Amino acid sequence: MELTKTFRFIVVGTLISSTIFLFGCETELDYQSLVNEQLNSSFQNDSLFLGYYFGMERQEFRDESWKMNQEGIMTGFVEIYYEFDDLKSTATMEFYPTFTNDEISRIPVRVSYNSWSPWNEEYWTEELQKDLIEYYSEIYDIRFVEIYVPEIEKKAFVNIEGNREIRIYPVSESQVMVDFIDLNVHNVNQGQSNK
Repeated sequence: MELTKTFRFIVVGTLISSTIFLFGCETELDYQSLVNEQLNSSFQNDSLFLGYYFGMERQEFRDESWKMNQEGIMTGFVEIYYEFDDLKSTATMEFYPTFTNDEISRIPVRVSYNSWSPWNEEYWTEELQKDLIEYYSEIYDIRFVEIYVPEIEKKAFVNIEGNREIRIYPVSESQVMVDFIDLNVHNVNQGQSNK
């Protein structure tokens, strides 16, 4: 009797583990197939935000950023801070690009609501993430899917159009990452970056 219960427990445990493993593999393959499908389309999508784009040379980026800094649009130079009012409350973007061969190939952007506080649920990361998904869906006329991303080992909301990937996911209690990636350069599905 006791042996049968133990055997049943082992069988059920094995089935659950196998299902979880297979689901993990399937979602990883879904992400990889999405990347491959879009890269195979040969569609080049370099537009980002604030006039920045993939392939923008380092000096041009510095010149444009300095100009916007002088105009009071943003602050900082090594780490750039840009406040915007396009969400339900003022938010701040913190960013600095990754350059490959002296050209922008990735811009990881950390976004937080200026009104964030532990007791103000309206500005928690879950809400900010929803607001950012809605915002970028509208301005780029795109759709995000929630999918497991092997590089970050968690689920994110992802849009891939040609070479441009945008992924949105929380990184702290107050910040959400909006990562703009040129997949022609950063072959993230294989964990490689062609530098």
